[in-house]
Amino acid sequence: MLRIARFQISSMAVVIIFLEAGLLYFFSYAYYQILASKGLSFNLAYDSVATLIAFGSIVGMTSVGMYDRKCLFHIDVTISRALVVLPLVLFVLAIFFIIFDYAVQGRMLIGNHVLCFASIITFLPALVVLRIVCLYILDHFDGFKQRSLVIGAGLRASGIQKLSQDLRHRSFVIVGYVKLEPNNIQPNTEGSTQSTRRRNSGDQQTEDMIPCSVIDPNCLLKFCIDNCVNEIIVAYTERRGMPVNDLLECKINGINTIDFGAFWERETGQIFLDDMSPSWLLFSEEFQLGKGRVIVQRTFDIVVSCLLLLLTLPITLLTALLIKLESEGPIFYCQERVGLRGKPFNVIKFRSMRTDAEKYGPRWASKNDNRVTRVGSIIRKVRIDEIPQVFNVLKGDMAFVGPRPERPVFVSFLAEKIPYYNVRHAAKPGITGWAQINYPYGATEEDAKRKLAYDLYYIRNGGFILDVLIMMQTVKVILWHDGAH
Repeated sequence: MLRIARFQISSMAVVIIFLEAGLLYFFSYAYYQILASKGLSFNLAYDSVATLIAFGSIVGMTSVGMYDRKCLFHIDVTISRALVVLPLVLFVLAIFFIIFDYAVQGRMLIGNHVLCFASIITFLPALVVLRIVCLYILDHFDGFKQRSLVIGAGLRASGIQKLSQDLRHRSFVIVGYVKLEPNNIQPNTEGSTQSTRRRNSGDQQTEDMIPCSVIDPNCLLKFCIDNCVNEIIVAYTERRGMPVNDLLECKINGINTIDFGAFWERETGQIFLDDMSPSWLLFSEEFQLGKGRVIVQRTFDIVVSCLLLLLTLPITLLTALLIKLESEGPIFYCQERVGLRGKPFNVIKFRSMRTDAEKYGPRWASKNDNRVTRVGSIIRKVRIDEIPQVFNVLKGDMAFVGPRPERPVFVSFLAEKIPYYNVRHAAKPGITGWAQINYPYGATEEDAKRKLAYDLYYIRNGGFILDVLIMMQTVKVILWHDGAH
């Protein structure tokens, strides 16, 4: 795993990005030479055109999540998203070259458009073949995967097993599940014996959830070396009696030892809420945003806000007109939300519901909500109703990226039901966020808990690179309507 600005990216994803960028560059260069030999004209040199096509395509594919685990490990998802995003990339490049051609030459040069079309159309099947080859490599070689040994066999170990199955065993390899019990067993020739009997060895479980081996802690290092283990995941809930010295010996010998909570955070992009405690929050510096991060985020928000207001001006004017024509009432809708450190503020949105939407009291929006107007249904799906929140960002009440702000009545309810729910108010609320691009829309207590796990991950691990990635992947939410209600 690579850790970039406190955000972790899989090694395979980095390799695939470079390979796909190289393929795009090669195809663009080859077609440039062919088309130039046929007499077609270009405004840019071959390396500039090839770089532009490669960069634009990689950015487009990143924006729909084609380098996250779901796409990397599932070829059907890769194909479906590629069929949507690559034509969009082609369209954006075509618009760019039309503007550029007229600015430089005063006319459109057909060569640029033929080059983009040929390069991307050729790249599409090559993309599928490359991803299939990479999945074959993942399935047959462990070079890009952690070989992990799980200490424990209870609920947490069962969760690791399910996660590995969901990822099709392509992110990490579970060498085995073990319990450490010294001097009361006779290990076999491999230093382990199979055991599924009832026991209680620090896991606070009355019964093992999955079959596991039992080994003497003194044999732990030998077991790891014999089985090429490079990571030990400690999945016990109770740490008393842990063979610390034996685990430390493994760590000294180059075998990483990781806590279950840290492992879960790395592999899922969310905090394991059951591991949270007041002391962990109190002594974790990551939940208090540093001045540098605050300054960078504020600068980022102001620059992006000004650009977005300028680019979306025609859309906002048209939306305002349609809202006014469809129904009586104000164009904008202000609603009280809870912001940074619990301070209330009024969020601004385009009105997408009837003016009497809450005559029976506040409630969460839902799918096929009959309170939503026809124009409101459209602008919600493509997130146009969120554009006026840019003024909240400029004012400083919100950021572009952060936990979504909730209404006070819902915050009070959820804070009573979900431990540490108010910790999400340690960061400014955002128009988009890590939870929004990773979890589909939901309006239940369980959904709020799942989103809290993502929000706390963002607060703990956020930074400029993660903010940019979230902004890019918001396109995925718009195209597939995840979270838009």
